[in-house]
Amino acid sequence: MAYTLTQAQAFLNADGQIERQQLAQLLGIHAVAAQGDRRSIEHLQRDLLKN
Repeated sequence: MAYTLTQAQAFLNADGQIERQQLAQLLGIHAVAAQGDRRSIEHLQRDLLKN
C-alpha cells in the first residue's frame, strides 16, 4: 500500500480521535458505575448505543 504522508497522518488522526472518544466513554462508564445509580447506568447505556 502506497499512502502519501498526508493520507497516513489523516488515518492516524482519525484513529486517535476514535481512541479518545472510546476512552471518554470508558471514563463515563466508570464514573457512573462508581455512583451505583441504576437509572444513571441505564441512561449511559442508551447514550452509548446511539453512537
